[in-house]
Amino acid sequence: MGVAAERVFDRPVASEGACSVACPELRPACADSVFPRQFLRVLLVGSETPQEFREALKLASRGHQVFVVNPRETDAARNFRVAGGHLLLARIEDLPRQCGTFDLILENYPYPSGRHYVLPSPFARARLSRLAPGGRWIVYTESSRYASLLQAAVAYHPRLTQRFRVRRARLPLEAAPASSYPQLDTRFLLVFERRG
Repeated sequence: MGVAAERVFDRPVASEGACSVACPELRPACADSVFPRQFLRVLLVGSETPQEFREALKLASRGHQVFVVNPRETDAARNFRVAGGHLLLARIEDLPRQCGTFDLILENYPYPSGRHYVLPSPFARARLSRLAPGGRWIVYTESSRYASLLQAAVAYHPRLTQRFRVRRARLPLEAAPASSYPQLDTRFLLVFERRG
């Protein structure tokens, strides 16, 4: 992925056909010393913006195995794929099991609605089931109510409480990723961690 990340996502490129949902063969890579493991398998869920794809390229440049899953291919997603990124045109709920588990799942401002609406508990379980032991799902949301519902999806299920820990923090606007949703003063960060 030796493409200049600062420029590649700001303009459309021609599509080279639909991507398959099959996950590519995985191989270990060297990781940035910031992470405690040799390498991480990272999944970005629902990425659409140039900023999110720049983050994916940054993680990949540090040696992590990075995948982006979204049923919708935006110009930024197409550019990511053309640059060599692993783009899976699907919902996380529809990924084949052979895609395996991930050490880190990142999701900014999920908005399950319309025909893709999923209740908070199955929504959370679809992501939690993809976490490797010790793995984390990090999610940002503008909605206090939605943050509470996601947190409750684990907190009120004894089996999940034994397997996962969840932390929630209120963040000022400038401490969270940018969002095009209504400008509220606060964002919420949830970190779900699978117990090792």
